[in-house]
Amino acid sequence: MQRVANLLLKRLAESVRGSVLAEFAFALPVLLLLYLGGYGVSDMVSCNRKVGTATRALADLVSRTMSPSVIYNNPQSADATSYMSASAVVLAPYSLSNATEQISLLRVCDATHAYVVWTQAQTQSADGSTVTSTTSSQTAGTLPANQTQPASSVASIAGNMVTSPIIPTSPDNSDVCQNLDPSTSTKTQVGTAGGWLFMGQVTYSYTPIVSFLGLGQKTMTDTIYMTPRLY
Repeated sequence: MQRVANLLLKRLAESVRGSVLAEFAFALPVLLLLYLGGYGVSDMVSCNRKVGTATRALADLVSRTMSPSVIYNNPQSADATSYMSASAVVLAPYSLSNATEQISLLRVCDATHAYVVWTQAQTQSADGSTVTSTTSSQTAGTLPANQTQPASSVASIAGNMVTSPIIPTSPDNSDVCQNLDPSTSTKTQVGTAGGWLFMGQVTYSYTPIVSFLGLGQKTMTDTIYMTPRLY
């Protein structure tokens, strides 16, 4: 009897049946974490690429179809709602209600600044059927009205983006960006000279599908400058 018991114990000690199941039980949480983490990161990257594509589409549409000189002479009549709505469609299948589109017309006044001639921003419902105007992050000036312009209408632009032919010069060699008062024979008023730029910007509030991995909500923003095709 003792011999049988010893034999059974020996077989039990040498048995490897079920070891794979035990190892899989240990590995499963790690595999799930890798899978869900990879899926979450790839979805975030995909959304970020959509934001970049939507921004490029917005700047490209407006720069091809809207004339800066027409906007400059009557900024109140300028309306890019249809272009912003069209560019937002690129974000699908991500919810459009988390996005804000903005387009601005800038007039270069030095190598790193530009005067905001006109700006417009909007949000929309999840399916894009309802559009709501929202406050732009930039402040447009009041030209062509003959009055002092607000300093807040001068915005920073990316360095090394503009070349000297589109940077205006003032007769007294002063920085045009600082000449906010109506022009005189010695000064060129900001916003009355210089090259044009359209600035498209899309901001998206991204909430990851897999939220327990510490990814958290992210704000994705892309900004693209384009020169106008029309004048």
